[in-house]
Amino acid sequence: MLTVPRLQEVEQQRNTIADLNKRLTDAEAGAEARRKALEEEKLPPTPSDIPPDTLAELQAIRAENTNLKREQRLMASAFHDQASRLQLSNATLQRRSEQQPASWLGKQRRIVEGNLGVGRR
Repeated sequence: MLTVPRLQEVEQQRNTIADLNKRLTDAEAGAEARRKALEEEKLPPTPSDIPPDTLAELQAIRAENTNLKREQRLMASAFHDQASRLQLSNATLQRRSEQQPASWLGKQRRIVEGNLGVGRR
């Protein structure tokens, strides 16, 4: 047979268990409500939710966006290629002007320096 203090302890445990179960169900319900609210706010609509004409417009916009990105990459690579060619041609012209003087006197000096083995640096 159970004693009075033991009966009180069992009753208190039952109350605690009932209270914890109620809190658990309330927390689960709140979590489910928050999860549904987040899903409704953040998930994009499924294709079945979008009208057919809007879906076609969306696909056209995506295709145009893809084409524009491709064009942008092509323009960037063309700009880079053009700039590097310009830089190389400019460097080549600068080297030529340093190696070969344009004036007649400068050319004569180079010829004489070459024969004497003396070079300007």
